[in-house]
Amino acid sequence: MSKTSKEVILSVLRAKAEELLAERDFAGQRIPPDSEMAVLINELEIHEIEVDMQNDELRESYRAIDMERSRFTGFFDAAPIGYFILDALGTVSEVNNTGINLLHTHRDAILGKHFSFWILPEVKEHFYAFILGLDNLDKTRSYETLIRLSDGKIMQAQLGGIAMKNPQTDAAEYYITLTDITESKNAAQVLKETTERLNQTLKASFTGTWSIWPDKKKVYFDEFSKNILALNANDFDDTLDGLLKLVISEDREKIRAVCEKSNTLREIDMEFRLKSDQGLPKTILAKGREISKPGEECYFTGILFDISERKRAHEIEEANKRAQQRLLTQAVLDAQEKERSKISAALHDSICQLLYGIRFNINHLKKADEAQLKAEMGNVTKLLDQAIREIRDISYELTPSVLKDFGFTAGIKEMSQRLSNSVFKINNQIHRNADKLPGEVQLYAFRIIQELINNSIKYSGATQASISVCTEDGKVNITVCDNGKGIDLKNEKHLRTGSGLRGIKNRVAMLNGTFSAYNNNGACFSISFDPAEFKEE
Repeated sequence: MSKTSKEVILSVLRAKAEELLAERDFAGQRIPPDSEMAVLINELEIHEIEVDMQNDELRESYRAIDMERSRFTGFFDAAPIGYFILDALGTVSEVNNTGINLLHTHRDAILGKHFSFWILPEVKEHFYAFILGLDNLDKTRSYETLIRLSDGKIMQAQLGGIAMKNPQTDAAEYYITLTDITESKNAAQVLKETTERLNQTLKASFTGTWSIWPDKKKVYFDEFSKNILALNANDFDDTLDGLLKLVISEDREKIRAVCEKSNTLREIDMEFRLKSDQGLPKTILAKGREISKPGEECYFTGILFDISERKRAHEIEEANKRAQQRLLTQAVLDAQEKERSKISAALHDSICQLLYGIRFNINHLKKADEAQLKAEMGNVTKLLDQAIREIRDISYELTPSVLKDFGFTAGIKEMSQRLSNSVFKINNQIHRNADKLPGEVQLYAFRIIQELINNSIKYSGATQASISVCTEDGKVNITVCDNGKGIDLKNEKHLRTGSGLRGIKNRVAMLNGTFSAYNNNGACFSISFDPAEFKEE
């Protein structure tokens, strides 16, 4: 307070004191009013009144100051930012509750300690430079640093500060703010790493990003997209019309349809072709979605791929599949023709010849006498019996009726009896559950066994063969062995391309089973499959 202000206040107080003194009653006093004693008493009473009034004013001022201090102390402690007041040497003289909580300690452990105590040693020089810089500036300053907390953890922090003078002592002080930016820095680092990984992924996968704003008719392609589309600044002006000029005319309508706003946040999955100097158009796959936010322009964004090679490879694959299908169809037709030729040869070479002989004998009957008639009739009967057997054999080869009429076990046994003779015997052991197999599975298994037995008769020189069919634990195991000369396991070409074995392997493949061949005092063949895995076409 200035000297002039004090004199003004004292003069006002004196005037009020004199007024109060004039109102007092001196009736009981006998001191003459003009005596020196009266004057002295008057001065003393005025001073007494002044002192009382000054005390009242001071008490009121202290009370107001205390109220203001408590109010701002509450704001200081409740602030969401840590506040520290440092003296000229950098020692903490005051700290708010947020600052205490940020350092994970208590007030007594902070007050009176140099603030650099919490700064990591390797960055303390930056802190000293920060404090020194505050002395040379009349405004706030901030920087980022690393702080070691009382529990040993490292906090990434932002310090702000300004240099001030203490109003009472006129000494320099530093008002410091402390903010924990660990989470934001970590999030920024994760975002940076994610962005880098995304860029690397896009680069490695030949993928780019795109955006289209239909209202503005603007198009954005990142560098990856421009490389994929083979664009440069002279070819493309970042407009929708510019993009449409690069697309072949048949596909332009696709892009126009996509750019129509629907506000349904629809997904985009579209292929379009670009013009190419190499002759073949480049095929682009664009994926994305519609983005719509209240009060903002609707737009589309996503990623794109160059699928030209994949498209051509797919077309080649489809062409190969069609070629394979044609070959397969041709093979089926050839097999049918071979079967027809085989049946035709069997009918022509056996049954037709027998029928010719029967007709010839019948013609002779017209001229024969009774004795010759009886002999010729015997020949005709024999020929008819032989023709009937031939027809039955051919019918059996085409469709074994006994398999349909009496089941798998009866069919195998009937085949064994029919093919057995004085120089070749067939033994069989069939599990009783074999007749419960699906009809299609029974037919495949029957044909496999039939082909293996026919191979033994034709090529092995065997005198004996055995058939074993076991159905246990949901599996079917078939074993066919003979006592012949065995098979040449080293001749992989024969095992792989032999027509008989190829047909067997094809049927085994239809059953999703396994096939193996080995020698054991002759040739042995083993087939195993799970009937549950067979899917009837």
